[in-house]
Amino acid sequence: MAPRRWRAFPPNGYGLYDMAGNVWELTSDWYRADTYEKRAHSGKAERMNPQGPSSAFDPDEPGAQKKVTRGGSWMCSDNYCRGYRPSARMKTATDTGLQNTGFRCVKDGPGA
Repeated sequence: MAPRRWRAFPPNGYGLYDMAGNVWELTSDWYRADTYEKRAHSGKAERMNPQGPSSAFDPDEPGAQKKVTRGGSWMCSDNYCRGYRPSARMKTATDTGLQNTGFRCVKDGPGA
C-alpha cells in the first residue's frame, strides 16, 4: 500500500485538512458492552436523545477504562475489520497510542 500523503486535498472552509473519516473517531461516551441492551428497555425520550453511560465496563478487560470509537480507518478492510461500516461501535482504551484513532470536535449550532 502506498503511504498516505498529508494535505493531499484542499482545506475545508475552516482551513482544516484531512477531517473526513481517515481514522476511528474517539467519542466522549464510556464503553459498556450492555449499553444498547439497556437502552432498548428505556423510554422513548431516552432513545431519541441517548446519553452515554456514566462509567466504562468491558467484560474482556474489566479494569480498563475505554471509550466508544466509531467509523473506520485507513487500516480497515471489509475482509477483516468487523467495524468497517457506518453503524460500527468499537471500544478503545483511553490511553491508546494507535495511529488510526483520532477525534472530532463538535459545537452546538444556533438554537440548539
